[in-house]
Amino acid sequence: MKHQIPLIIDSDPGVDDALALRMIYCSGAFDVRLACSVAGNVSLDLTTANLLYLTQIWGSGIPVCRGCVNPLGGSDTSVHGAGGLGGYQLPPFDSKPDERGAVQAMYETLTASDERVTFITLGPLTNVAKLLQEHPEAACRIDRIYAMIASKDGTGNITEYAEFNAYCDPAALDIVIHAGVVVVFAPMHLGREAKLSMDEMLARAQKSNEKSMMEEMFAGYYDRAVGDGYVAMYDANAVTALLHPELYEFVPCRAEVNLDERPGQTFLPEDEKGQFFRLEIKDPQALADAMLKDLFPGTE
Repeated sequence: MKHQIPLIIDSDPGVDDALALRMIYCSGAFDVRLACSVAGNVSLDLTTANLLYLTQIWGSGIPVCRGCVNPLGGSDTSVHGAGGLGGYQLPPFDSKPDERGAVQAMYETLTASDERVTFITLGPLTNVAKLLQEHPEAACRIDRIYAMIASKDGTGNITEYAEFNAYCDPAALDIVIHAGVVVVFAPMHLGREAKLSMDEMLARAQKSNEKSMMEEMFAGYYDRAVGDGYVAMYDANAVTALLHPELYEFVPCRAEVNLDERPGQTFLPEDEKGQFFRLEIKDPQALADAMLKDLFPGTE
C-alpha cells in the first residue's frame, strides 16, 4: 500500500473549503491525524460546526478541535453565505469537538508522530502561529505547510491590496514565515485560474448521491472574480499540489506581509535562494479535470 501522508488540517469552512475537505477525505492519500477550526469565513462557532459535520460525513473518526476565536481582522460572509456553506443548512448531527483546543492538539499530534507531519491550512494562520509561538520546537516536526493564503503581487480580494486569509490575521502570517518552516503558498490568483463549473460538479455529484447538498451550497455562493455558474477553487490548490504536484510549478520565493498601513498586503517575489515556494498552474484544464476526479472519484 502506498505510504499515506501524515496530515493536520486547519480550516474555516466556506464553500471552497468544503470542496477541498472532500478531496482530502476521499483521496486515500492522507493519514489525517487532526482537523482544526479557525475563525475566518464565518465565526468560530460556525466554522467548527461546519468542520464537524463535513468530517462526520466524509472523514469519520478524525478528531476535530476548536481553534482560536479571534483573528486580528474581521469576517466577511458575503461570498459563502450566512452559515459559511452557501445556501446549505446543516442537518442535525451528533459529532462533538475534541476537548482539547486546537493548539494543544496540534502540539500533541506532532510530538506523538514518528515522522514529520504536513499541514494543509485553508484559512487565517492564527492557530498555527500560536502553536509556533508557544512551542517553537514544533517547527522541526512539521514537514511543510501547504497554505491557501496571500497574493503574489500586493493585490487583494477583501481590500484592493490584501487577500482575505492574510488580511484576517497578518500578524499570524508574519509569525509563521519567520518560524523556520517551509511554506508552499497557493496564492489568491490560482483560485481564479482553477475555477470549476457548477453544472459539471452537479452532474458528478448526482452520480455520488450528493447533488442536493451541492445545489444548496452553490445557491448561496457567488464570487464576482469568476462570475455566475463557477466556483473559484482557492483552497483546493493546497490539496491538489500534494495529490498532483506535476500539475504545478513550485517557484522558490520570499514572503513579505505588511503589518502597518496596508495590513495583510503580501508579496511573494521569486528568489532562487528563498525558503518558500509559490505555486503556479501549468495547465488549467488538466488541473480542472484532476480536481473533478478527486472531488467525485469513480464518477467519470
